[in-house]
Amino acid sequence: MNLSYEEYLLILTFFIIIYLLSKQKKNRDLKKENHILKQYKEAVEESNIISKADLKGNITYVNDKFCEVTLYSREEILGKPHSLLKGESSKEIFKNLWETISSKNTWHGVLKNRRKDGEFYYVNIIIKPILDENNEIIEYIAIRHEITDLIHKSEELEKSLREDFLTKEGNRFKLLEDIKKSKRPSLALLDINRFGEINDFYGYDIGDEVLRIVAKTFRKFIGNKYSLYRIYSDEFAILADNEDKEHFLRFIKQISDSLSLNPLKIKGKEIYIQISYSISFEEKDTLKKTANMIKKYAKTNKDVVIYNKNLEIEKIYEKNIMWTTKLKKAFENDNIVPYYQAIFNIKTNKIEKYEALVRLIDEDGIAISPYYFLDIAKKSKQYLKLTKQVIKKSFEYFKDKNFEFSINLTLEDIKSKSISTYILDMLVEYNIASKVVFEIVESEGIEDFVEVNSFIDKVRELGCQIAIDDFGSGYSNFEYLIKLNADYIKIDGSLIKDILINKNSEEIVITLVDFARRQGLKTIAEFVSNKDIFEKVKDLGIDYAQGYYISEPKIKID
Repeated sequence: MNLSYEEYLLILTFFIIIYLLSKQKKNRDLKKENHILKQYKEAVEESNIISKADLKGNITYVNDKFCEVTLYSREEILGKPHSLLKGESSKEIFKNLWETISSKNTWHGVLKNRRKDGEFYYVNIIIKPILDENNEIIEYIAIRHEITDLIHKSEELEKSLREDFLTKEGNRFKLLEDIKKSKRPSLALLDINRFGEINDFYGYDIGDEVLRIVAKTFRKFIGNKYSLYRIYSDEFAILADNEDKEHFLRFIKQISDSLSLNPLKIKGKEIYIQISYSISFEEKDTLKKTANMIKKYAKTNKDVVIYNKNLEIEKIYEKNIMWTTKLKKAFENDNIVPYYQAIFNIKTNKIEKYEALVRLIDEDGIAISPYYFLDIAKKSKQYLKLTKQVIKKSFEYFKDKNFEFSINLTLEDIKSKSISTYILDMLVEYNIASKVVFEIVESEGIEDFVEVNSFIDKVRELGCQIAIDDFGSGYSNFEYLIKLNADYIKIDGSLIKDILINKNSEEIVITLVDFARRQGLKTIAEFVSNKDIFEKVKDLGIDYAQGYYISEPKIKID
């Protein structure tokens, strides 16, 4: 087909017009995208502290938020090294930071910085190296979010978790921490005999005042020489380090005699009390294990009990053998079973999850709590078998049910290659990961986060979720939550069960809920035993409730 010159020209003109219209549309789209990106950038700039630095760490750019928080003007800060802001973060942190970003990797962490006026502040910071087309670093960008208020709240909470709310002395958790730090400890546990009768006869207000006066009397005697703790109800502890044994014995007897001989005067009443006490000079590792044991002996008719390794050891051995045998028979007869306790979604008013709780069914068909056999299972090397039984039977039970369910894992479970491999294999075999929540107990004992996070990453990849159990107990640390990247925190039952009568417990729970909300975590209240507690946790904004008010543990769910 032959075309004339005019026809060629017409076709060419047509394609030019199409090209120009297409380019115009692209320009409009690009302009629109740039407009949207500009708004995103403004939102990021307004809410975050942003800076850039050259390869030597000298600051080349800061945004308005940076100047607002640090109190430095642009003129004062540009060209200066980032170390100008350095606070009290350790050298190891900065060494790790520079090694990470110099290797073209992103660094994320928390830093304690210093403002121009010398005041410290905390930031959650991400530092990312910017690479050119040749994959070489040309600059660094740092995006920070100030978390000073959150850190201060967590510090206050950490303190309150180690302080007895009534006497303002240390509590049981603080005692265990201090024992760990001590070199050659001596420990005295002192009990007020028949304290329950004082509460019954005079009332709880008088009972509380008795505890305050006793604590003040102890503190007056010991001054700053020893450490004082109220570890439970009417039970106190005095800890000494590198102290002469005979001197410590005489000192404790002197305190006990003083309180026993002189009445307490409260609101016109004279109240006589008797103090019994026990003392241990064992090594600190043994001391922690025997602290609860020796306080039981202090309730005897003896004036004083001094702990030693042979103290009724035959009875302890006999009890251990009895439970070891019970466990062995339970495994043989398939009598290790999970019971399931409902977890109620307060927002939707529905039961949405269950927690699997191990039980031992004895010869009489009675379900025995793990309180009685868990320690023995660990000592007799049968603990990991318990875990496998709960996993296998729970997976089998829930495979066709439309509920999530949680399984408790200790650090021993996670560190066990046998258990971790078994879990991964079972998740694949049952194709059930999306229903499984692993509750990590004893999280305060984690020392190797790399090992624990490796396990978490593997089960997360399959679709599981993670909960931190008993959060709010004495060793709880907010840093653990960030490091473990949890989905839920289960608020310690000791806080929930006292929440209506203990203002300190309520304040701790409020702080925990606020922290969880900021971190995007869901909260679960344990030990919800009645309607009043349920309404309280609901008012505080807790997401889930678990306890006997909702449902007791059952071998089958409704």
